[in-house]
Amino acid sequence: MHEPLLAIDEALQVEDLEAHTDEDKRRWWEFASEKQVDVLAVQHTVNPHTPLLTESYLLVHDATMTWDIPGSPQLAGIHVQRDRGAGTFRLEYERAPIVALAQQWLVSRGADLGQVTPHAEWLPTTDQPSRDLEQRLALAGDRYWFANSYTSDLVLDPAHSSGGPPSAAEDLVYDFNTWIIAQDRQPEPGQQPVRVFFEDVDYLGRTYTLREGGFPDLDAAYDWTRRAGEPDNPLPPVEVAPVASPRTAAARATSSATAAGAAPAEVAASPTATDPTATRPRSR
Repeated sequence: MHEPLLAIDEALQVEDLEAHTDEDKRRWWEFASEKQVDVLAVQHTVNPHTPLLTESYLLVHDATMTWDIPGSPQLAGIHVQRDRGAGTFRLEYERAPIVALAQQWLVSRGADLGQVTPHAEWLPTTDQPSRDLEQRLALAGDRYWFANSYTSDLVLDPAHSSGGPPSAAEDLVYDFNTWIIAQDRQPEPGQQPVRVFFEDVDYLGRTYTLREGGFPDLDAAYDWTRRAGEPDNPLPPVEVAPVASPRTAAARATSSATAAGAAPAEVAASPTATDPTATRPRSR
């Protein structure tokens, strides 16, 4: 584990101020009292006429959430506003399952994405598709409605069930992944309306990937998460497969048969309303 960029109380910088309300004080204490909160990135803004801080945006990882309700999100965005004239501060925060969604919340409150991006040495490495998807989510605004998420950070020892001595670190099984179910409020033409974002972490290799899949509804998305990450359960594509019309399907069949050297089968013309031989369905 890397050292935090800043201690949480140093990053918050509200020691000389009073909480504006009891709720602001409770939120501040929720983070300031913990020693397992890593500050991944921070952006401070100052009064243009003085060197005093006016607002701060923090991206943090809260390791204490491991011991909270199973699956709880472990990232958070924190926004601090200071009223130097009144000697008070306001603090609000939003917990998030992955870095990009904590960034999204901070950006929506005025943060600069570049300044609330963690230093590369803190996070595992990833690939370009993951980085592209992270940026798209961080700048998505209110495009997605997030229905649910689950973060797994289980460390399993295969020797435990056999009663043997504890396994070496490289022999442990690290089940580190996060799934997120979201409704796309602005789906592009031909795209599924529900998404699952899946982050899969290789703990020992210090790498991860973030991918998305498309689903027709929330029930189908939840069904996928029951076996999230299993090799035979890949994420389905976001795009909806086009459905061929009967006429197109017949044309394709004829073309395939011709290409194979077979005589094309006759395709009956569709009956029309002016065709006296047209059949009509029987009334029931």
